[in-house]
Amino acid sequence: MLSETKIRPPEVPEAPRTAEAPVETRSAFLYGIVAIGAIWLSVVLLSIFSPDLVTGTMQDHFPIAMVVGLLAGLAATKSVVKAATHGIGGPRLWVFYDLIVGVIWLAVALVSIYVPVVVSGTDPTQLPIGAVVAPIAGAIATGAVSEIFVAAPRR
Repeated sequence: MLSETKIRPPEVPEAPRTAEAPVETRSAFLYGIVAIGAIWLSVVLLSIFSPDLVTGTMQDHFPIAMVVGLLAGLAATKSVVKAATHGIGGPRLWVFYDLIVGVIWLAVALVSIYVPVVVSGTDPTQLPIGAVVAPIAGAIATGAVSEIFVAAPRR
């Protein structure tokens, strides 16, 4: 008697699965973009409207708010990206986080633009203290808020 051999059909490999990020990760990055947008809108506004450092007998102008604002904006952006990559919880927390970061950087812009300058010397040197201190304080506050939200227990 002849033995029957069964021929198996060739195995078709499965299609590779796409590496889609979970919904929470995608929404975290979207909320992070909102916070970063608030930071950089503030940096642009304070760079344009803040008073310059005016010094010397020729009354040379230097846009110190722009330089300090750019560096502080980069530091704050790093903090928001860190919060987005580590995650801080659900959409409610992200909305609250975006609101806090937006208020911080609105205050930074308003202080940088409207705080009067310090004038000193016979060749009046004008130093915009608010335009120098406010972005640095905003970056520190954004970093602190990001650390608090990242370290918060999740439910």
